[in-house]
Amino acid sequence: MKFFRTAALFMVLFVGACTTPGAVIDESNYSIKQHRVAITAALGLVREISHNGRVVYSVYHDRAFQELEVTPRTKERYYTKATILGPIRPYKVSVEVLREERDPETNEWAVVDSDMKLAAKRAELIKKLLNQSRDEGGTFDEEAPF
Repeated sequence: MKFFRTAALFMVLFVGACTTPGAVIDESNYSIKQHRVAITAALGLVREISHNGRVVYSVYHDRAFQELEVTPRTKERYYTKATILGPIRPYKVSVEVLREERDPETNEWAVVDSDMKLAAKRAELIKKLLNQSRDEGGTFDEEAPF
């Protein structure tokens, strides 16, 4: 009986740890380059891109996705993180919209939570832009052509 409890606990922890946060676009059969173009078009100005080009961070914005000029009086800000997941096609795209608040004592920004509704809006826009892509879906990926 103890074995079954341990196995059940392990399965719950394993399945819970493998979830992708935010909204997810499943089975997108476009190239990495097309994903980058669609993501940067949806996010607007980009604050940071990872070395491999699969993680993109937007500039800070408000709830309406308008660029936010961060001043000493600003108490909260949002940013979007889009991640291209998977080694080969079809890829998944994870979209998170994270909310940060300023700690009044230390004046440091800290992530408070993730907004699923805003993430779903961004994911829909990225999906729409991917579907409007003029390039063919059959192009080779530069990272793993074979």
